[in-house]
Amino acid sequence: MNRNIIFLTVAFFVTFFDQLTKYLIRQKLAVGASVPIIDRIVYFSHIKNTGAAFGILQNGRIFIIVIGIISLIVILYFLDFFTSTRFLLLGSGFLFGGIIGNLLDRIFIGHVTDFIDFKIWPVFNIADSFVNIGTVMIVIYILFFYGKAHS
Repeated sequence: MNRNIIFLTVAFFVTFFDQLTKYLIRQKLAVGASVPIIDRIVYFSHIKNTGAAFGILQNGRIFIIVIGIISLIVILYFLDFFTSTRFLLLGSGFLFGGIIGNLLDRIFIGHVTDFIDFKIWPVFNIADSFVNIGTVMIVIYILFFYGKAHS
């Protein structure tokens, strides 16, 4: 299967899963409400996040949207690199899909819906998770495998 099709499929499923979970939270849980999923460990807490990670840049919607769009353009520009191995293909698809998931929220509803709450960490969502996982995968590849694969 074509690498770009795989990349787009991974990104699509990340975005779909992210949007589905956030939709369900918005429909079933009032803003500010919290329900235990695993008591004293993980909760679903419906939060409207108008900022970025860890609550920074509150009300910086336009700036964050622009940064997100620039990030997508950079990934597409380097798509040949990002799809050169299966590991990078998966990581870049995770990153791309996560960015799109949060961009859709910011553009169409004005904030990001966060809901995964460990109480000892800021509340986050599926897109945030995949942005972080994808970024870590890309960094691991660059630090430990890029030189070996290109020498």
